Amino acid sequence: MPEIWLKYGSTDVVLDIRFENLASQVSSSLQAIPDEQAKAALDAVPVTDSMLMLALSSSRASAKAVSAIFENARAKGFASVAVDVPARLAGSLRTNLAALAPDPQAQAISINRIDYHSLAERMSKFQSTVIVSQVAYDPLFGFAGAPSALVRSMLPEKMAEAFSARQSNAPAPGTEGAPLKVALGAVEGLQATSVELVAGASGIAGVHAGTVPEAFSKALAQFKPATEVQVDSVKSAIISASGESGAHTTLSSALNSLWNSVHAVKDGGSAVLLAECREGLGGGALQAYVEGRLAQEQVSNTPYSDGLEHLLYIQELKEKKELALVSTLPHYYATKLGFTTFGGARDALEGMLAKHGRGHKALVVADADITLLKTAA
Repeated sequence: MPEIWLKYGSTDVVLDIRFENLASQVSSSLQAIPDEQAKAALDAVPVTDSMLMLALSSSRASAKAVSAIFENARAKGFASVAVDVPARLAGSLRTNLAALAPDPQAQAISINRIDYHSLAERMSKFQSTVIVSQVAYDPLFGFAGAPSALVRSMLPEKMAEAFSARQSNAPAPGTEGAPLKVALGAVEGLQATSVELVAGASGIAGVHAGTVPEAFSKALAQFKPATEVQVDSVKSAIISASGESGAHTTLSSALNSLWNSVHAVKDGGSAVLLAECREGLGGGALQAYVEGRLAQEQVSNTPYSDGLEHLLYIQELKEKKELALVSTLPHYYATKLGFTTFGGARDALEGMLAKHGRGHKALVVADADITLLKTAA
């Protein structure tokens, strides 16, 4: 019996699954580059006195990049460096910066939670701007990175436009469609240096710098072939994100792992997401829905609010396949959204075997936040 360890929040849980019930275990093939190579690339990022650094990702890799660029600026005598971060990412970024200790520079970095509405006005107060982000998959934009993160965090009108430009109510990770075109158009001509990271559980795999569209394009060229995994369609899948805390913190962030994998599950099958969600639903549309402030019949025609796409995807898919959840969320929240709930990974496996037969095979996805399953047409 293989012993498979999967991430569940800050801990690991074991999935004891028999060989005859395991279709395969998949993950991305990203490999970290040597630390000195990553540092050399980050040291090449131009820094100035009076510099704004805008962190659009709170991952460990992003924390390392922010710290390295900050240290490089300080080493050159540039003391006026501001680090801004969207409010929802501030806690995770602070934690990851602190984890770089005993690096004194990491401890010295003070970050500012974004509370402004005009990025252009904020940037105008500094001599230069450096944007730090990390590519991933996004069910609405196709790919996450600086363009989509800027639209989501600071350009609400463009976010509403991107949401309206979607082609269906099904998730579309890995698709360069109309919403991504909206995001790229919104950041075209932005006077900033963008540092787009490619990273996985093993560390930084690539550092790509340039304008926002240039850095994003170069990062995707590395990211896509290393994170697309061909699989056969299955009757059930057990899905977990990587060790990045942000991928498990809220249901809103954890659902991206489900959307990267659910299309590999046949109609009538079961997709089980392991996500601790220690900070709850993540606010926005999901919170409004479970609290009764947003009715089911309003979901498809209400103005955009954060996470509204997840409600559309759940409604679209729950009639075709079982969506299940192992989390610390209240049972009421999960079932209100349309999820079957299990008490743990073992319970989930037993439930799937009972439903689909003791001899059926389940797919296990270990870092679904950065892995996109591809099936034969």
